[in-house]
Amino acid sequence: MDGIRTKKLVIEPTEAAFVRRMYEMYADPQVSLHDITKKLTADGMRTYHGRPLSRATLGVILRNPIYVMADLDIYDFYKSQGTDIYNDAADFAGTNGCYYYQGKGNTEDKHKHLQGQTLVLAPSEGFIPSELWLKCRKKLLASHTYQPARKARNTWMAGKIKCGKCGYALMSARANGILYLRCTVHADSKACPGYGCVKLHELEAVVYGAMVKKLKDFKTLTGRKKAAKISPKLTAKRLELAQVESEIEKLLDTLAGASPVLLSYANSRIEELDAKRQAISKEIAKLSADAVPMEQIESISGYLDDWENVSFEDKQKVVDALITVIRATNEKVEIEWKI
Repeated sequence: MDGIRTKKLVIEPTEAAFVRRMYEMYADPQVSLHDITKKLTADGMRTYHGRPLSRATLGVILRNPIYVMADLDIYDFYKSQGTDIYNDAADFAGTNGCYYYQGKGNTEDKHKHLQGQTLVLAPSEGFIPSELWLKCRKKLLASHTYQPARKARNTWMAGKIKCGKCGYALMSARANGILYLRCTVHADSKACPGYGCVKLHELEAVVYGAMVKKLKDFKTLTGRKKAAKISPKLTAKRLELAQVESEIEKLLDTLAGASPVLLSYANSRIEELDAKRQAISKEIAKLSADAVPMEQIESISGYLDDWENVSFEDKQKVVDALITVIRATNEKVEIEWKI
């Protein structure tokens, strides 16, 4: 495939049922890899080579996107982690699985560090729903053994924070015992002018306060007994947003070493696209208002009321349920909400 030797998944119904069972078991927050291997081994399950199932083997299966029915949620997940995605967002139609490769020149463990790795849609269809697959993948990333990256240990906003100027990911840096955030583009090439000094703990306080206010306002709405189905219009807007963000990224990549004329054009075009991005984001927020069931809102509200005692992993789950992206500068914080 594109010059890379690879294999095509052929779904065998009995084996597929076992794989789905693994995902369903691991999606339970109280179930560990050890619990599953112990249970399945007791049931007589073996690997293809006849060996007992191990935690390492199970981890490989649960991390593998070849099984997932890759939709926009999968695209957004890998995009938020800094993975290079070969296909356009529109190709993620919820049918095919994905190949996941180590990025060229990347020496990081691809299973722990998703940034800079490569994701490609596979020719074979997946059979694990994206919601179930993501529950398991995020659980693996949150576990001690599978930390995704250093910044995920530093803040529960990891994967959500973007530069308010260029839209690229922020990274954490420590100075005099204080954690700061800095733009990766500004640090690497100065193509982004930067956004000033942002202290991590101050941004966390702002985001926490915004979540509390958002949930309070949201709970005043009526008629929210059941979650509404995702509309085709919402899907179309998410695709449009992904395409706009992709165009912004391509323009930013051209800025390093560009001529004054090209810089002027690129900056002007980026401003236009950013305005369009913000407008689309507002439309998405409106269309998504009924996408979260009231039962989940009540659960999230309980976490926010006892925030200091909530685990790091649960804080990440709350942020993931409420927020699409956080764009920050030293002057303002913009949050795109899922509700």
